[in-house]
Amino acid sequence: MINQDTVVENRFEEYILYMDSDMTVSQARADLGAVTSRAQYAGETTYLTKHGHRAAAVVPAAAAELLEELEDLVDERAVRAALASLRKGEDERVPFVRATRRQTS
Repeated sequence: MINQDTVVENRFEEYILYMDSDMTVSQARADLGAVTSRAQYAGETTYLTKHGHRAAAVVPAAAAELLEELEDLVDERAVRAALASLRKGEDERVPFVRATRRQTS
């Protein structure tokens, strides 16, 4: 059986080797092919800025996939902890309540 922690750790070691840079959204729009190529082939992360602040990033697919795997692990552990807490009687089930009101015509 594959140990998920080992897989994620190995992917993290690959990711820390990537470089990064900043550019405006307008600059990236004009040079999108090169920006995506640097992400794909050089492993570079390019942060896109709007009004001087980072707004988004073009990242290598491996980096985005690693983030998704890490989120899945965190979610899985949180669900397991919540279920264990319910089983032990430490918490009780809380019904889902709609946070928004439906629009009526």
